[in-house]
Amino acid sequence: MLNNPSIITSIDIDSEWFESPQQKMIVEALTRLRGMNYTTEQVYREMRSIDLFSAGTVDDLETLKGLAPQLGIERELARQIHNAYLDRKLHTASTDYAQTLSKTDGDKLQRLLEEKREVNHIKSDGRLDVAFAEFCDSLDRPSNAMTTYKPLDDFLGGGITGGKLIVLAGRPATGKTAFALNIMYELFTKNNDVACDFFTFEMGQNELMTRLVSKVTNINSLLFVGKDKLSQENKVKAREAYEAMKRSFDMRVFTSEYSNLNDIKYAIKRRIGDKRYVAFVDYAGLITVNDTRKNERQVMNEVTRELKKLTTDYGITIILLAQLSRAVEQRQDKRPMLSDLKESGSLEQDANVTLLLSADEKDSQKIRCDVAKNREGMTGIAPFIFDKKHMDFSIDFDEWRG
Repeated sequence: MLNNPSIITSIDIDSEWFESPQQKMIVEALTRLRGMNYTTEQVYREMRSIDLFSAGTVDDLETLKGLAPQLGIERELARQIHNAYLDRKLHTASTDYAQTLSKTDGDKLQRLLEEKREVNHIKSDGRLDVAFAEFCDSLDRPSNAMTTYKPLDDFLGGGITGGKLIVLAGRPATGKTAFALNIMYELFTKNNDVACDFFTFEMGQNELMTRLVSKVTNINSLLFVGKDKLSQENKVKAREAYEAMKRSFDMRVFTSEYSNLNDIKYAIKRRIGDKRYVAFVDYAGLITVNDTRKNERQVMNEVTRELKKLTTDYGITIILLAQLSRAVEQRQDKRPMLSDLKESGSLEQDANVTLLLSADEKDSQKIRCDVAKNREGMTGIAPFIFDKKHMDFSIDFDEWRG
């Protein structure tokens, strides 16, 4: 990397993988310099800004440059270094788990094993033989689309299918979370062999489930705030509805302790099985990554890239909620556009489908679901009625005729 500093932008490398403090500092300095072709002296100055007394000398760096093997194998060397780092972490983690047998240490060990498998995964050689066989097989299978609401399904080619990252965006109070919950409810009630998870970083499990209970029981959601306003009859209905969903729906709710991207990926991978799987993530702007040096846009790029990779690698669907910027409110035409997505570069680029929610200016109950981007189908408006009291979305048949 000292011979070719720009290589750091095209290989997966982390300073934590190195045992030597000096090597850690070199990688951190090169990362800060963002992969430009800096001289050894410039790299050394950056190292001194990190730790003046441990930076060594320029001659040390020149010596390291001279010891470098031939160029062109940097990616393989990085993989070997990553493997060695994981072996050290696995040794510590397995020892800890053997001593404690705690779930926390067990989960940590499982994550490291999963990372080890990914690092050593043998990539495809690009041949089409297997792909052709899968294609021929798919021609004889019935559609695997999961139906939800007819107006939306029509745009999506019959329903939600695997291998897609769907971005669902809107301004605050347009009902993004409620709409996502309603889609999940439709998935469970209209399809067989479906598993769904909901990642919510602003609510607890029961706060989220209360919204579903309100929809199912037709009990005003405001009555759940204090609970003392609920009649005994409604308490019984709410309890029975919650228990029925818990028993019938293959779903889990993950809260803010899973807001780190690696935790989300880990939870999703553990849940993937024989059933068709959909994960709802609420919302993109609250997801964190391990590299705290990244700015907001870089974090978003990593989030969408990694979630998109999950959908293609495992054939699952992820519905990622996102905020629209205030720009939409400042225009005369209040209909949102793709450019209104906050940090929209990667959200727009990586999404297979982008749904933009907005309320009618004259009637806030009327919600437009604008299929603004659809790689595999049509774009257009799916009209809904949002009953906010009961957290219920229904088709606006005054606007949609089928």
